[in-house]
Amino acid sequence: MHYLRFLVYPAVGSFLGFITNFIAIKLLFRPKKKIIGIQGLLPKRKMEIARRAGDIVNDYLVNSEELRKRMDRKRLEQAVEKYIERHGGKMLDLPLVGETLKKLSTTLLIDRDGYFNRKIIEAIIDEDMVSGIVREKISEFDVGALEKLVKKASGPEIRFILLTGAVVGIIIGLAQALIGL
Repeated sequence: MHYLRFLVYPAVGSFLGFITNFIAIKLLFRPKKKIIGIQGLLPKRKMEIARRAGDIVNDYLVNSEELRKRMDRKRLEQAVEKYIERHGGKMLDLPLVGETLKKLSTTLLIDRDGYFNRKIIEAIIDEDMVSGIVREKISEFDVGALEKLVKKASGPEIRFILLTGAVVGIIIGLAQALIGL
């Protein structure tokens, strides 16, 4: 009968480890409204998370400097050419006007480095524009929709966390069974 503890303890440990991690993950999102002073992490700190995410996107991912670097000479020349062709009308038929207009526009838009002129892009996109969009979008999210988004983005990791709880529970159960000998 002593051998049964090597089955029961790990089984109970696995169940408890899985359930504990399951509850911990649920508590990230629930309860949505404060109940007895307890509220889920996302509902409670949604605005702070939105602000921090906006700052991270702006500081490290997408800012006016990154956008400027993405708009190189070739891309800008093509954009100017398309715009002039669409909106230039009969003016482009005049000798040298079309080419002069294209060169002048490109010269004004591109700096010495061959990228979009920094002053122009900074006038169009201020530092808070991108982070403001991210903050606004996250703060507009319903907590339920945000929960679905997080679960969709991190599904395999959540399953890994749950399984890790079960495996750790098995190990602890085996250790307890061995200690009891």
